[in-house]
Amino acid sequence: MSFTLTRTPKPNTLLTKFNNLNRPTRNFSVFIQSSNRSTPKATSSAASHYHRQPTQHQKYQHWSLKQQQYRNMSSSPPSEIKPQFSEGSDPVVLGPALDKLLSTGGAGGRWTLTQEGVAIERTFKFKTFAKTWDFMTAVSLQCKLKNHHPEWSNVFNTTFIRWTTHVPKGLSSKDIELATICDSLAKDFGETEPTESCAMPNLADRAVAFSGDCCTPKHLKK
Repeated sequence: MSFTLTRTPKPNTLLTKFNNLNRPTRNFSVFIQSSNRSTPKATSSAASHYHRQPTQHQKYQHWSLKQQQYRNMSSSPPSEIKPQFSEGSDPVVLGPALDKLLSTGGAGGRWTLTQEGVAIERTFKFKTFAKTWDFMTAVSLQCKLKNHHPEWSNVFNTTFIRWTTHVPKGLSSKDIELATICDSLAKDFGETEPTESCAMPNLADRAVAFSGDCCTPKHLKK
């Protein structure tokens, strides 16, 4: 008697098919491993890219540098700006007096010429708001006596003053005289070292745009 062993195939049932579908294949396993290995690299790259993004402070520094470079390229050095005197003024007389006021004149002055050379301007700073207001009041009294007024702005203990003549346009003897008076009054009220800022001139510019001037004769004003 002989026996023959035969391999009985598993029944092809729905359960068997389901198990076969859920059994991971080698290709699929390789794909998972490959995907797992590449994921840290992608994460590392993304993290590295994130750290390279500039901070808000760095963006502000970059913007400030660009603004400073633009101002340096678009404006002339103070020593190269030539004063423009108003019609009827004598440059021979006013020139030396102006040099004493300017920071570039070598006499310790603090005034600077504007880019067009038609005005001089500077900032005055005092210990308190009360001192600043007293200084402005004293200057305003001189303005009334001379019938000539500056372009100025004030924030707390700091005052920005710009002297110019609108008609005829340029620097006149009144501008030079009143700027000299401002320096003298500032000493009397205890002027301190000012902090440079572009906000004060900009504030004065906006005020001028909405106000009149004291230089145009009344019969010529509209």
